[in-house]
Amino acid sequence: MNFKISKSKISEPLSLLASVAESRQSIPILSNIYIKAENDSISLIATDLEIELSFKVACENIIEPGETTVSAKKIFDLTRSLNDETSLEFSLKENQLIVTALKFNGEFAILPIQDFPVVEIDNFDLETQLNGKVLAGLIEQTSFAMASQDVRYYLNGILVEIEGSNVNLVATDGHRLAWASETLDKELSESKLILPRKSALELQKLLNLFPGEINLSFSSNQILIFSDEFRFVSKLIEGNYPDYQKVFPSGEEQILKVEKSLIQTALNRASVLSNEKYRGVKFVLSKDNLKICANNPSKESAEEEISVDYSGDDLEIGFNIGYIQESLSVINNSEIDFVFFGSENSCIIKNKENDNLVHVIMPMRL
Repeated sequence: MNFKISKSKISEPLSLLASVAESRQSIPILSNIYIKAENDSISLIATDLEIELSFKVACENIIEPGETTVSAKKIFDLTRSLNDETSLEFSLKENQLIVTALKFNGEFAILPIQDFPVVEIDNFDLETQLNGKVLAGLIEQTSFAMASQDVRYYLNGILVEIEGSNVNLVATDGHRLAWASETLDKELSESKLILPRKSALELQKLLNLFPGEINLSFSSNQILIFSDEFRFVSKLIEGNYPDYQKVFPSGEEQILKVEKSLIQTALNRASVLSNEKYRGVKFVLSKDNLKICANNPSKESAEEEISVDYSGDDLEIGFNIGYIQESLSVINNSEIDFVFFGSENSCIIKNKENDNLVHVIMPMRL
């Protein structure tokens, strides 16, 4: 194998592949990427047995076809240090991959290609097309609420729910819930699937870099997303996602309207003196006024009042300050609505101009 290619063509694929092929793998071959040069293109593949990500990159300078596997992290770290215009030459010699760039010459260890696992593709029940940027946005607006290493395994991922022309994404860790929706220009058959946590985060990074039209197919335990540039395959979490509709609070609404930047900066200041373990913050609401209070076991405290649009009842309610901050960080609007249903019930945070994004935060006792 021998080929030359510019850094700009492979840097983004290598960054995504290195993220899939984590270096902490107990099976050495899973830390490697598979490289194959043939027919004016380079194939690059990484897998952790749950996810398989592959790219096909055009290459006009293939001197000798061939294939190998090499450490994903080491190749990515090398290319990251080079300028975009730099040309790299890859060649195999005596069970090593030789990589040269400018005056650099590196000899990388390789592993046998026959050890590299291939993910078997299912027969898919549903196929559709979607804009990659739209799906990446939905994941960004919900993924922060996913659980991590929860014994309720179905919470360690995102629910993808297709209802006619609507695609809904839902994530919850039991203390908060994020729901985002997008309407398509076509009707699809109703389906539900749970995308694992790592798959959702890797897919978001992938679609941010490749935001064009994508093809989406899935079966009962696998999802396939592909375009002309990449192919992404992931296992799904088996099981039934809880009925998230029951989480949305109901009753008499008391709405607080506030500038996002105003409450964000106030929360950032309050978080400095909040309890590092429990992260509690108290909202004290009165007419057109919000007082934000925080304290910690060292008898330190913070208090700040900000002007808001609020005409409901006087109210005191506590939250995990981190949950509020994470929610605000993914709402892309200058004004935010907080909808309260009393001091004992969950609060809704939403984009003032868009009903397609709703975050539910449970209160905490302070």
